[in-house]
Amino acid sequence: MISERLTSVVRSSARAAVALAATLAWSLPAAVHAVPPGDGAFGAANVVPGDVTALVRVRGARSLRSDGNLLPAQAALLRLAGSRVLSQAWDGLAGQLGLDASTFVDRLLGEDAIYAERMRDGRAEWAIVTRTDQAMQDLLVERLKPAASAGGRSVYGPQQVAASWRPPFLVLGPSDRTGLLDDVVGRIDSEQRDDALSRSADLAPVTSWDPAPVEVAIRHAAPTGGMSAFSARPGEGALRIRHRSRFDRVPLHVAPGAPADAGLLAALEGESIAVLVMNPWRGALDAAEPVDAFLLEGGYDEAMRANMGSRQVLVVGDAALDGSRVRVPTLAVAFEVRDPLLAEKQWDGWALRFLESIARRAGSAEGTIPVAAGGPVRQADIAPALRAIFADHPFARPTRLSWTTTSGTNGAWQVVATDPALLARVTGAINGAQRSPDPDEANEVGVLAGRSLAAHLRSWLTDPSMFVPEAQDPFVQAVGLAADVVSVAPRVRWRARSPVDGVIESEIVVELPKVDPPTVDVPKVAPAAGAP
Repeated sequence: MISERLTSVVRSSARAAVALAATLAWSLPAAVHAVPPGDGAFGAANVVPGDVTALVRVRGARSLRSDGNLLPAQAALLRLAGSRVLSQAWDGLAGQLGLDASTFVDRLLGEDAIYAERMRDGRAEWAIVTRTDQAMQDLLVERLKPAASAGGRSVYGPQQVAASWRPPFLVLGPSDRTGLLDDVVGRIDSEQRDDALSRSADLAPVTSWDPAPVEVAIRHAAPTGGMSAFSARPGEGALRIRHRSRFDRVPLHVAPGAPADAGLLAALEGESIAVLVMNPWRGALDAAEPVDAFLLEGGYDEAMRANMGSRQVLVVGDAALDGSRVRVPTLAVAFEVRDPLLAEKQWDGWALRFLESIARRAGSAEGTIPVAAGGPVRQADIAPALRAIFADHPFARPTRLSWTTTSGTNGAWQVVATDPALLARVTGAINGAQRSPDPDEANEVGVLAGRSLAAHLRSWLTDPSMFVPEAQDPFVQAVGLAADVVSVAPRVRWRARSPVDGVIESEIVVELPKVDPPTVDVPKVAPAAGAP
């Protein structure tokens, strides 16, 4: 998954930064002229080999660190990176250099820094390329007194970090796995770029973007395959992210076609944690994709797909467990349909097949789950079966499959949900929505309420024994950290499209909390004698 790989990159970068802070070393300048990374978008790719699995470039980190709007996000990300250890390492090295920690970070990494990573023989190699000045380099040499080694490198033995000085670039890597460091230095020393990452067909489309303060490229592991590229730029109280992914096997569907209905998104946004409005997926279904797995459980067939209209909705809500402050996620999926009478019969049949499948998997002696028909809405209590299947996980406890067919001025719809209350909210919002095609012609539009998700996650901490009966501390720490990270984004909006099969492009806007400027108390001055 992309999110898992991004987390891995952040953690790996943190480990590299800690090593850098504790072990910077020096080597004599190379005699050859240094060829710098390109200044254009993803220009860092011309000094790293084509087989790297992750590439991160940060330009102008000094100004990013001083941006008041980014301070909450920085605090959360520092926690994710292990800020206490990181801060101690930087503080210790800064003290040796006679600098305060903030000045040291800005001088060493504040202008232009590149991090690259790859796997070789099951072990990670990493390299950092940072632009610094001669005065900073001289200070490092004077105070740290690095030991020279063969190959024009220096090594700080106890910490196993190697470094090469290529003015104005300092290149660092682990001294026991110098393959990536050597490859990077070789590309800086030479204009040969035939096997550089910049020649990758997956990266070529994003090199025409405007250069951004943060640029990330990540290779996907098999069977997903391909590559994702992101650029991020802060401004006007938001972090704006541009993204492109190419997959061998697409993990999430973004269906091409007409522009998504932004009016539905506006109507559904509110109490829900997340809302997606998209074109229905008409390609092959994949049991590894969550919504596809849900549909396939009930034998979703081609006749049902033929009756679909041009719009689809996915909503993630939450519900409280009885007698507890813990909240669990709920899900609703809605499909526009062409013939509502036919859809009602089709989805009643789907629901019965779904219930029979769940009952069999739960080992039910009755072999089915009864349906409660109350007017147009049908319901079935599937919580007992799910609790048997998923070892009484809290997410299974309140689940009631609910479905209905509804028609109104906004078309005919089939709505299926895991919670009757969410089904009612979604049905009402859809019927009251005004159709409005996305002005940017995106195939999918969505919104995530960061603070709602944070409150949802924190509710799990009121009774962590529900989720992990034993050894709860790691769970509590991980969930608390995740809640802190998402809480700094009150709202995340995105638009996505699929220009060709296997490619997803998106624009994401992370709204940041407003930071009030510091107030200055102006002392009151008594009026002069005789003044009014």
